[in-house]
Amino acid sequence: MTDHDDSPGSGMSSCAGCGLTAPESTGPVPEEHSASAACWAVYGQVLARSYAEYGYRAVHQMVVDAYIAQHAGGTSTSRREVQSVGLCLMTLCLFVEDGVDPAQGPALHKQMVAHRPDFTWLSPPDQRGIIAVADVLRARDADEHCRLVRHWGRQVWQAWAPHHATIRDWNTQTLTAPH
Repeated sequence: MTDHDDSPGSGMSSCAGCGLTAPESTGPVPEEHSASAACWAVYGQVLARSYAEYGYRAVHQMVVDAYIAQHAGGTSTSRREVQSVGLCLMTLCLFVEDGVDPAQGPALHKQMVAHRPDFTWLSPPDQRGIIAVADVLRARDADEHCRLVRHWGRQVWQAWAPHHATIRDWNTQTLTAPH
C-alpha cells in the first residue's frame, strides 16, 4: 500500500493524516485537515478523476468521506471542521455498515444538515499505515477504483471504532427527525 514513513528524508514530506511520504510540495495545505501539501494534491487528482470519468463517480462521496475522516484535525478544530468530519463519518457509517449507495451521499448530507445533531469533536485515531488516497490513485480502471475506495472506507470507518456509538446516535437523531 502507501509508503508510510514518519521520518522523511531531505526533500520529502510525511502526511500527518495518512503517513504518505512524498516529495515536498509547494502547493496549498488545507487548514482544516491534517494533510500534507503532497497528499492534498493527490486527493485533488482522485477527485478530478471521479468528476471526469463516469465509472469512478459511483463512489465519489465515499472518497470525500474517507479522506476527510482520515485527515481530521488540522491546525484548526473549528465548528466547520467539527461538522465536516461529523457529517463524513455519519455517511461513511451508512455506506459501510448499512450498505447505503454512496451516490445517496449528497441527499443524506442535505438531510443531516437540516436536522443537525449537536456535534462534538471526536479525537481522530491514528490512521497511518492503512490504505490511503495515494493507493486509490493507482487504480487501473473504474472497477479497481471502486473496490479500493470501498476497502479504504471500511478501514477508515474501523479506525474510528471508539466513536461508533456516538456517530450512530447522530445518524439516529438526524435520519429519524420529521422532514
